[in-house]
Amino acid sequence: MKPAKNPWWQISKTPKQGFVRAGVWFALAVGWMLVAVGDPTPPHWIFAALWAVVGVGYLVSAVSLRRWQRATQDRTGPETAAWAA
Repeated sequence: MKPAKNPWWQISKTPKQGFVRAGVWFALAVGWMLVAVGDPTPPHWIFAALWAVVGVGYLVSAVSLRRWQRATQDRTGPETAAWAA
């Protein structure tokens, strides 16, 4: 049996990597928003929205990885071993 692959939407390998990359993309989105406020042309707002969407993707990926890690730790932690004995 082959090991399970990551889901197609999983874009970060670790939660830390996902949170860092989400922060970078959100910072780019804020930068483009500031540019768009000074020069309100449609491409500036489109770029700001695109960077924000990518940031949300990384954030969702990181949160789901973190939740998955906590769930597996809870099932295999020392408390589970104590109850099984």
